[in-house]
Amino acid sequence: MPVITVHGPDGTHTIEGRSGETLLSALQRAGLREPEAPCGGNGTCGKCLAAVSGAVTPADAQERALLPAGGERRLACRTRLTGDCSVTLDALRQACVVCEGASRPVSLQPWVAVPECGGLGAAVDIGTTTVVVTLYDLTTGALLGTEGGMNRQRVFGADVISRIQYANTAPDGLARMTSAIREQVSQAVCALCGRAGRSTGEVLAVTAVGNTIMEHLFAGRSPASIAAAPFTPQDRFGAVCSPGDGFFPAFPQAQVYLAPAVAGYVGGDITAGLYASGAWLAERAVLFLDIGTNGEMALGTKDGFTTCATAAGPAFEGAEISRGMSGVTGAVDRVWLDGGAPRFSVIGGGAPAGICGSGLVDALAVLLRMGAVDGTGRLLPPDEAPAGLEEWLEEDARGVTFWLDRTHDIGVTEADVRKLQLAKAAIAAGIRTLLEHTQQTMQAVSVLYLAGGFGSRIDKENAGAIGLLPPELVARTRCVGNSASAGAAAALLSRQARDELTAIRDKCRYLELSTEAAFTRHYVDCMLFEP
Repeated sequence: MPVITVHGPDGTHTIEGRSGETLLSALQRAGLREPEAPCGGNGTCGKCLAAVSGAVTPADAQERALLPAGGERRLACRTRLTGDCSVTLDALRQACVVCEGASRPVSLQPWVAVPECGGLGAAVDIGTTTVVVTLYDLTTGALLGTEGGMNRQRVFGADVISRIQYANTAPDGLARMTSAIREQVSQAVCALCGRAGRSTGEVLAVTAVGNTIMEHLFAGRSPASIAAAPFTPQDRFGAVCSPGDGFFPAFPQAQVYLAPAVAGYVGGDITAGLYASGAWLAERAVLFLDIGTNGEMALGTKDGFTTCATAAGPAFEGAEISRGMSGVTGAVDRVWLDGGAPRFSVIGGGAPAGICGSGLVDALAVLLRMGAVDGTGRLLPPDEAPAGLEEWLEEDARGVTFWLDRTHDIGVTEADVRKLQLAKAAIAAGIRTLLEHTQQTMQAVSVLYLAGGFGSRIDKENAGAIGLLPPELVARTRCVGNSASAGAAAALLSRQARDELTAIRDKCRYLELSTEAAFTRHYVDCMLFEP
């Protein structure tokens, strides 16, 4: 009969199993209450993780889909005994992080010492425009709450370049921006603790991800070197800061970890996103794309990625657009044609207050279908547009406007169309340059992972219609939402996940687009709209 050596908190002992039975069955027959199996051992919940070595059956496809990356963990209910084996009970605990509705299991191994009375941790996604903070119980891995809001550094500049300039030129500019983001995170954590009925004194760890500039500003380090060639950051992070660094006076005992960045314009949000989406495990070529003010992308497989970044500007986030706004209540988020007439929806219902990025992409696609925008990106005046569009097009001293709702002053101007055109060309040219540099084809890309809040809201078909996404990849596009936040949570809850972020970073190469002649050529081509 197989002998199972069990390593646990109370020492090491052996139990007997039966050849062909599952490891879970053998452990339960021996009276062990771990691991938990909420699905009754049917191999569907992914909870009965165990660190296993020795004579057992290999993992099948159903099991592999539920396993955390790396290590020797198996599902006890799917692992059958073929001989003697060893099981470590300390590694049985796990937690789950959510990436666009799908749970990803990670081993529950906090990298801070958690007292018996418990401890809390916060995962922070510092976007250029928005900040998301999640609070977790480090003992159980349970998500206790989420708090989000606009990045308070926006008053110092809408994009990373303007914030670098402010840090370099304004009196105490760096200190003011660092203070703003740390206070925002601190207040969010305090609010989450209050709602969960927990004390801020329990907060022991904070993980933060963001683009490289955001991480510099959060850490209080000058990003000046990133603004000029060769765009080298002061720090690529990936280490734990001590509580003595004074990040958060409200919970001074907390240790802070910043996710490892690849380069000056490819940050910890991308390494975290590659991890949480599972892209870093791909056997075939995948493209990971995070569209924001700075469009960051990575192309590769589990053997490594080539990364790059392109300055798309803030248009897709509603900034610098005449009636633009973020994707919050009151924003037009969808536009479509109904019997030849444009229609729209509003987040939260009611009267529209503006239009957000997903609505802008839809509106531009609708304008192209109506023939109101020509191949060069020009919004046509009523006398040049196809007949029947006079109701929605108007030309005055300010130029041409496409009206969605005159009553509430919701329209898209020719200047708005131009800014969207520039933004989509930058993203599309970056993709083409990356493919050309790596000698890959569109056909070779098995999946396009579309990350970020904007990416999760846009209509993929419309994004393809305006040339933001390659039309060939629309059917293979998978939205993974805020994968950066999910990666931050994984790095908070699991020492192994944190180490894997560094391993991902170390397998990434950076391509500087400003020195690539191919990028300029593709950018000019991508300015045009297909007929």
